Amino acid sequence: MTGSLPLSVTHMSFLRHLHLGGNFFTRRIPSEYGVWSHLEYLAVSGNELSDHIPPEIGNLTSLRELYIGYYNTYDGGIPPEIGNLSEMVRLDAAYCGLTGEVPTELGKLQKLDTLFLQVNALSGSLTPELGSLKSLKSMDLSNNGFTGEVPVSFSELKNLTLLNLFRNKLNGAIPEFIGEMSVLEVL
Repeated sequence: MTGSLPLSVTHMSFLRHLHLGGNFFTRRIPSEYGVWSHLEYLAVSGNELSDHIPPEIGNLTSLRELYIGYYNTYDGGIPPEIGNLSEMVRLDAAYCGLTGEVPTELGKLQKLDTLFLQVNALSGSLTPELGSLKSLKSMDLSNNGFTGEVPVSFSELKNLTLLNLFRNKLNGAIPEFIGEMSVLEVL
């Protein structure tokens, strides 16, 4: 499929699952996509979307899975409103040209078990608030421009099985607490 993402689907007020990924949609994610109160799954990855990620995404308070990366090229970064998605379990915004810092609001996503932000142009320090994501099992922040040291707060990520930070501009030694992450399988 080609063209813009369809607006007609916004009239489906009880929609729970919308998968429009793997097509050739262009332009932007419509701000109108923030209307669904029951939507649990949204995938628009693998298209050719651009512009910015609309802050209205933060209105999807039932959303559990969000896939917006892969071959999309957004202007700007992750809207802080994503921190409103308290039911979020998986956030995949990899390989989509994101810039700026990771918003501290992501630290509010207490049910998040997967965070994929690899292969972007994100920068700044790794926000310590990510250390409060107690349910997190997989976090890939590789191939970005993060600077500074790995926050001590990451020692609280006791359920982490995958931690990928390679190809950033981090400094300092590998933190001692990494050795205490007993379920970590991939580093």
